[in-house]
Amino acid sequence: MHLDKIKINNFKNYNSIIFDFSPEVNFIFGKNGAGKTNLLDSIYYLSYTKSALNSTDFENIRKGESFFKIEGTYNENENFYKCVLNEKLKKIIYENDTPYKKIKDHIGKIPCVFITPYDINLIRGYSKQRRRFYDILLSQLSKNYLNNLIDYNKLLKQRNAYLKNTLSISEIDKDQLNTYNERLFKLNETINKTRINNIKLFESKFNKTFKILSESEITTSINYTSNFESSKGINQYNNDFKSDFYSNKTSFGIHHDDYLFKMNEELIKKFGSQGQQKLFIISLKITEFFMLKETSKKTPILLLDDVFDKLDDKRVSLLLKYFNSNDFSQIFITDSIIDRMNKI
Repeated sequence: MHLDKIKINNFKNYNSIIFDFSPEVNFIFGKNGAGKTNLLDSIYYLSYTKSALNSTDFENIRKGESFFKIEGTYNENENFYKCVLNEKLKKIIYENDTPYKKIKDHIGKIPCVFITPYDINLIRGYSKQRRRFYDILLSQLSKNYLNNLIDYNKLLKQRNAYLKNTLSISEIDKDQLNTYNERLFKLNETINKTRINNIKLFESKFNKTFKILSESEITTSINYTSNFESSKGINQYNNDFKSDFYSNKTSFGIHHDDYLFKMNEELIKKFGSQGQQKLFIISLKITEFFMLKETSKKTPILLLDDVFDKLDDKRVSLLLKYFNSNDFSQIFITDSIIDRMNKI
């Protein structure tokens, strides 16, 4: 895949602007706050129908405006995609001027990998951020996974709302609750199995990449953890019934899963240096890149936002050599330091 042209209206700090791109490497230089990251995020948005950085669509609308629009032309005018968030905050995605009936049908059409300084939260942040990273990847590898995850989150929200809106524990309709429990349990089994099967392949590819980029014998691992066990059976919901009612939350299930990132058998967030953590993140994203490429049979667009910051000259050279010697396609590189950009 490669993006030929993008047109942006009222997205973040952009009013109205058009960019034309090279199908190979695009260098974007500017001071901090100039909009380099926002440009890359607009490219990401056309791939995933969501910002990589903002949690709500409203945050992406330029201040003082009521809508935004992003249009992209790909592969020498072969494909055209458009996203509009209108005044009523309704989002519409178009493929060659035809709107999708369901936005989820767009996921996977434009594979894209975005590496940003904010990705450090994958290491230092909460489990929710790590689950999101893997869920985005797995949703592109399997439409069934995406559909199951959407159904699971919808049911989980309904179960929690039911617990919250029932005034006393004695008023709980056990049949109603069991309906949620049975459906959630089946989805737990399916999603858990997919995560287990894929993390083994992901970890194997990741370890090879990290070893090349670090040029070291450091051992790395990614451990998937879950409080869901099929052998516990559906009775686990009954065991947690009282605590669920009083907390208004479901304590059992794959929505509590986590991925533990380790280096030499220790959590990297506690014992890894800034440079090691940065290489760990880059290796995660490169692994994502190749898994998407193998499954989709398309070469993803690679977005590198200030990726060389906090890396010494040796690591920068290694990284550039890696990008130059592997089968990457279109790459976007941003930087705010002109000397470093010129070297790159």
